[in-house]
Amino acid sequence: MWRMRHQLDFILSGITSESAFHVCRTAAGDRTNALLESLSMLLRFVWINFLIVVCLTLALFALSCERFQQNSPTIKSNSNEAVSKDRPQIESVHLGFGNPTNSSAEDRDNYLIVGEGSVISYNNSGGTANWISWRTVRSDLGNSIPRPDFSPDPRLPKGFRRIQYFDYSGSGFNRGHLVPSADRFANKKLNEETFLMTNIVPQTPALNQGPWEKLESYARSQAWRGLDVYQIAGVYGELRVLRNKVTVPTNCWKVIAIVPRGKKIEDLDRRMRIIAVDMPNSFDIEEHPWERYVTTIRVIEERTGIDLLSHLSREVQDRIETTREIQSRIP
Repeated sequence: MWRMRHQLDFILSGITSESAFHVCRTAAGDRTNALLESLSMLLRFVWINFLIVVCLTLALFALSCERFQQNSPTIKSNSNEAVSKDRPQIESVHLGFGNPTNSSAEDRDNYLIVGEGSVISYNNSGGTANWISWRTVRSDLGNSIPRPDFSPDPRLPKGFRRIQYFDYSGSGFNRGHLVPSADRFANKKLNEETFLMTNIVPQTPALNQGPWEKLESYARSQAWRGLDVYQIAGVYGELRVLRNKVTVPTNCWKVIAIVPRGKKIEDLDRRMRIIAVDMPNSFDIEEHPWERYVTTIRVIEERTGIDLLSHLSREVQDRIETTREIQSRIP
């Protein structure tokens, strides 16, 4: 009897131990599954947030690129058949006549300065601009404002000559503006830009205060009428050199396009007028009218080696550049 009881207890204890083992194993499995499920959810959460961060980063990068392009000067290849495909054209409201010398930031004697009030091709060796191009509209004009001081142009790179106002002192030549100060009376900052030395060339008092000033006043009178006036002016030749830094030109030239408000030269509006002049930098022309020096764009191109209106077809260039003046048809 005792032996049978002992065997029964042994069998029951075995059954109890095996059941406990199965229970423990089941509980452990449940905990493992729960842990794996939690880990899986965590990984999904981290992955989803990683993708969100990547998408936001790409979106911000794309937005930054777009803003950079909007705020940067646009350079495009001119596709006109009359122009070399290698010639870049800088987009600016002031470049009505194009970029006639293919000016760029790589050439010290044809150095491009894109300003708020004008575009300049600067000649570091000569200490003056090769040419300056600008547009004048009625909103640029106003009453006379205090005259700022002449100063070196801070936009020139390090290593360029810094022309000072006193480099002209005692020379007998005026500090002649290419972009007239009065063309920017409505804006103090743009007016100060006209007193940077990159906008100044040595002119005789007779030229500066005579026919050159008279033509400036005439062009401005057209802007007062509400017309848009595109101008480009420059110099060529050498009379002498001031302080071994500034070349005094033999001639000062200018081309003016007068168009109805909102129009451009390339629109070829029938009311457009083109005036081209080439004036000697002489001491005896103060009383001469500016009309005495009217010429053609083509003559100026031949004398200077520049290529105005290169963004227009050759046929249109030939028509405009060989005419002494396209007269207005406005009564």
